[in-house]
Amino acid sequence: MTPRKKLETGLYVPPGRRNERENFDGISPIKSPEVGSSRVVPPNCCEDEEEEELNVSSTKNDTSSVVSFSSVSIVSSIESSPPKVTKDFQKKLRMGRQGYKSDRIPVHHRVVLSNNPVRKDFESTESSNSQNGFPNSPDDSFRSDASYESILDTFHQTNVQYIDSHCHTDFMYNNLLRRHDPQKHEGLAQWITKYPRAFPKSFSGLIANFIKPDLFVDSGNNDEYDFEWILRELQLNYYLGTTWGCHPHHVTQWGKNGFFWTTLKYILSNKKTYKVLAIGECGIDLNRCESKLEDQIEVFEKHIDLAFSHKLPLVIHCRSGHKGQAEDICLNILEKKMNVNHPFLKIHRHCFTENWETAKKWLEQCPDVHFGYTAALLSFKEPQIEAVRRIPLDRILLETDGPYFKPKCFDRVSPAKVCLPGMAIATAAKLAEIKQVPMEEVLRATYNNTRRVYQIAL
Repeated sequence: MTPRKKLETGLYVPPGRRNERENFDGISPIKSPEVGSSRVVPPNCCEDEEEEELNVSSTKNDTSSVVSFSSVSIVSSIESSPPKVTKDFQKKLRMGRQGYKSDRIPVHHRVVLSNNPVRKDFESTESSNSQNGFPNSPDDSFRSDASYESILDTFHQTNVQYIDSHCHTDFMYNNLLRRHDPQKHEGLAQWITKYPRAFPKSFSGLIANFIKPDLFVDSGNNDEYDFEWILRELQLNYYLGTTWGCHPHHVTQWGKNGFFWTTLKYILSNKKTYKVLAIGECGIDLNRCESKLEDQIEVFEKHIDLAFSHKLPLVIHCRSGHKGQAEDICLNILEKKMNVNHPFLKIHRHCFTENWETAKKWLEQCPDVHFGYTAALLSFKEPQIEAVRRIPLDRILLETDGPYFKPKCFDRVSPAKVCLPGMAIATAAKLAEIKQVPMEEVLRATYNNTRRVYQIAL
């Protein structure tokens, strides 16, 4: 028998991933591909003090290494040049939330390979003295401009739409941008124009959470009040919807303020005008919150009542800390309210950072709960990662919680310490890595989950 002739062709690498010394004909493979290391790179988390002090009670005593962020390599099943990034700003605005039927978009499957060219860029900065494959400093892996560009190219190549299900554009505007120039009244449209690399072409839109009443409640002595800015922003199609409520941090100032509750009821009575999709975020914070627990509970219960009466989903903020276990308090309150009403309240458990045992409690108590994951995921430890693995993908929502939790790979293409809505795709890449599925599968699932939870007709 004639022995089978050994193929001399190498591993195909798309044109966008090749070096200058390699061919760019889009067909010929690269010969003699280098086998990269399986080592991981350090966490990619925001430097804001809000994230630096994120203490998760379920992992306080855990000494395991932090699982780091590494980009998902692209090996397209279709040998073609990657699609070009949409640069026509007016076209992007016209697209808005129109025509994004993800079930009609083909998935180009991706797999994680040891010869990931992005990962090789990271390895070039690692010290031989690193232990367990981790660089000595979290910043060491992000000093190569090529590494940043490779990651962003990955994000810009997908066609599968995604939604940022939770962000605070008013914080981006009022707290982080407007304070430098009080005369500036820019918003999402200007940010897309100024920072196009921060908004991959498959970014479909966002759900804006207005949780600090200072901006939308006119109490007569409120310097931050700017409801006109909100109304201008809501004209953009990228705003798929809004949620309204009072964050636990603002309960002391606004929880018993009649102006707040009157304004909230007025907004809820005009859902179409203000694109209302849900109540919140609201809940219990026992970490750094100065509001009294009894006040937080009272305001949280009022939000739950509004969600039931208006038949809207509820966005919950729940953070445990040195003052106690917020998860148990939230679940006990929800149990009482559900016994009086019904258990099928749609819940967006925002910015979930707890372990699997806590996730099970939510799933058992709240049959229609969904867990929002932010870029805090990039610095999770093993107990938290186990929860990500075990929570079904159809119960996960993609969110940025912007302007917080900015992924470092976007540092060079956007303002410092401001996480913009388009950056939610970095969390999707990490979710895909943990669940060992293509990134497109995560994008499509979270896109459909968000539409289902918030009843968004696209």
